Parts: sequence; C-alpha cells; structure tokens
Amino acid sequence: MSGHAVVVGGGIGGLLAAHALADRFERVTILERDRYPSASHAPVPPARRGVPQSRCLHLLMAGGAAAFDELAPGWRERLVERGAVPFDASADAVLRFAAGWLPRTVSGITTYASSRALLEDVLRRGLDGQVKVSVREGQKVLGLLGSSDGDRVTGVRTSDAEGSGEAMLAADLVVDSSGRNSLLPLWLDGVRSGLGGHVQETVVEPRTQYVSRWVQLEPTDAPDWHCLSIAPAEGFPRAAMMMRAENHCWGVVLLAPAGDPLPFADDAFLDFTATLADGALRQVLARAKPVSAIHHYGVALNRLRHYDRLSWPAGLVALGDAVCALDPYFGLGMAATARGVVLLRNHLKGGADLSASCVGFQRALAALNAQPWHLATGCDTNGRPLAVDEGHLGRLHEAAPTRPDIARALLAVQHLLRPVESLMELQTA
Repeated sequence: MSGHAVVVGGGIGGLLAAHALADRFERVTILERDRYPSASHAPVPPARRGVPQSRCLHLLMAGGAAAFDELAPGWRERLVERGAVPFDASADAVLRFAAGWLPRTVSGITTYASSRALLEDVLRRGLDGQVKVSVREGQKVLGLLGSSDGDRVTGVRTSDAEGSGEAMLAADLVVDSSGRNSLLPLWLDGVRSGLGGHVQETVVEPRTQYVSRWVQLEPTDAPDWHCLSIAPAEGFPRAAMMMRAENHCWGVVLLAPAGDPLPFADDAFLDFTATLADGALRQVLARAKPVSAIHHYGVALNRLRHYDRLSWPAGLVALGDAVCALDPYFGLGMAATARGVVLLRNHLKGGADLSASCVGFQRALAALNAQPWHLATGCDTNGRPLAVDEGHLGRLHEAAPTRPDIARALLAVQHLLRPVESLMELQTA
C-alpha cells in the first residue's frame, strides 16, 4: 500500500471512491469545490450550493445499494438510524405503468429514498475512522499536472473557492468525479494539447422537465406505501413520484413534456396532480404540509463522454456523471456511479500498474455504463435507437399489472439487477 490518490469532487461518487481507494493508497485527498451543509433541525433537508439536484429526493436503486454494500459497509444501518426507511420496490410501492397499476407483491428488491444531504453525510461519517482520508472543502481544481511528454497525470492545480491561493498537489492517481459539469476535456488539453479537443460525446435530449418540493405528513396521515410512481400513458404525458424520505419528510417530483407548463404556486402544484392516476397523488398531498419552495430544474441532458476511445494518460481515471450523465427521472445516476466505483476498486486490486490499468478501466467502465445508458435513453452509445423487439417489450408492460412475475422482472431490470436482454426470454401467454 503506497502513494497518494486525489479525488476531484466530494459528491456521492467521490465519497464512494475514497472508500474504495483507502485500501490501495497511503493517502486519499478529496477536493470538494463547495462546502457541505451544516447540521440543521429545519424541516427541509439542507441543499448544497452548486448541486441543483441536492434539493430533490434521491432514490437509490437496488443495484446501487448492492454496490454501496461492497464499498461502504454499514451505510444502510447509518441511513436508517438517521430516519430513512428501506422499502420493497413492489410490496411497499404503488406503481402505475401505462397499462395500469402493478401488483403489490413482495419482490425482494430493497431500495431507499432520502435527501442527498443525508446520503452524503452517511458516506462521510463512514470515512471518519480512515485517518488516511482527508476532505478539503472550498477547493477548486484548475487543471491537471502532467509529465513532460503528456503520457502521465502527476497531480492537480488547485485554488480556494474564491480563486486565490493557487497550489500544486502531487498524486499517483487522480480520479475525476466532479459530476456532469466536469471540465476534464479542458484539463486534458492542458496536459497534452489536442487530446481534450478530441473527446467524442453522445448527447440524447431528455424526455421530460420537472419540478420538486418537500412536504411533511403526520404519521396518522401517511399512506400505506413508501413510494408512489405514475408513469406517462398514451394521452396523459405527465408523470409524478412521491417517496418517503427521512423524518416524516416526503419528496414530490412532477414531470411533464417540454412545453407543458409546470407549476410555480401551491394551488397550481396541487391542481397539476388532480388528473394523475385518478387523483391518487392529490388525495395524499391534500393532507400534507409543504415545507419547501417549488424548485424548477434546468434541462439535464443524457451525455456520454467516450474517454474509452482516447489515447488515455496514465494516473487518471474518470467516473460517474463526469463520464455518463443521465436524466435524473430514471433514478439511475447513483447506482451507475457506485457500480463504476466497484469496478475501479476491483481494477486496482492486487497493486495493478496504474500505467496500464487506467485506460483499461475506462474501457471496462464504458461497457458497464451501457446498460443504464440504454435504459435512460433507449439508444445505443452512439445515439442510435436500440434494435430491440419493441412489440415484445410492449406486451410485457401490458401484462405486468396482472402478472407479478413479469412485474418483478421489469423492476429487476429497472434496478440494474438483471440485463434488459433477459426480458426477451419471458412469455406473456
């Protein structure tokens, strides 16, 4: 065990990466541009500056929870101690597909919903015993340090959040986990001119726009489910989700196609839900107390950066939204990121040579990210519509409300527990 790893970004991916790298390096330094919110007794979960989605409910898919287990043992217990509630993705959820409500049967697929602030705090506290891991808040990364030939990254250039106090930080490995606003293409150009300029991207426009808010429900007013999800249907393009987070707080997300106005005021927020699934959501919200403003979000493009196709320098890896950023509606971002960190940990096991393993990791990550990318976009990694049997998938969705086995299979794919190709083996007759 030797060397120094620098992780750029202290969000979910960066914190998980620190957990993974602590067993491989003598020192791990997380550089986070923002400052984590202070503990608060306010009814609204705190948000982190610079992270718009931190104001929105976060759902961790079961495939992501399994990856969290490998990287940060004990996170489930810490999350529950802080008020989050695990729930079965079918028995404890009311899910409406276009063809109708799914049966509420036990699926064995356990998932969690919470605020982002709580998840990040749980992961940070899991690092408390790791004296070799340090978190430096208010640190802006300006670029990469590299060897004279540009074949190796040797560290980063940093400053404080105000842009002063520039410094150089040497590293044996730099991990870019700075999110969908990553500046890595520019940084690569600074190490080897022209390399960053040749980063290929695939972009798929999102299908929806959305707003969110937090509400509270007294225990006596709470429904008998932890999650309500209403998917768009023919003639009814709007969608919604409501999930139990921590401490009697519930997150609500309303979605609509581009051009369909979303609500800004309390009355309009409630009216928007009146036509959704026979008013099931409105009935619950009528008993709830709003505890936050209504937050509108900008367009979050599905964007895939093809770092696997570059002549990649040693000593550098990129993961999470910095590589594969997905429409938040599908709830796959954290799971995809966590799976990528597990891949990195396994790639570095046994003292792998960083010169050879970094490019190999980016190629393996590209293959791993293909599944969540397909689910979120319906496209291949070059942006072309997937060649799948749409008729068969349509029949599966039509059958799901009356076939618990098919419903469980569809949920398992959604939670990254089985490949979408396995659905082709299911029979609807």
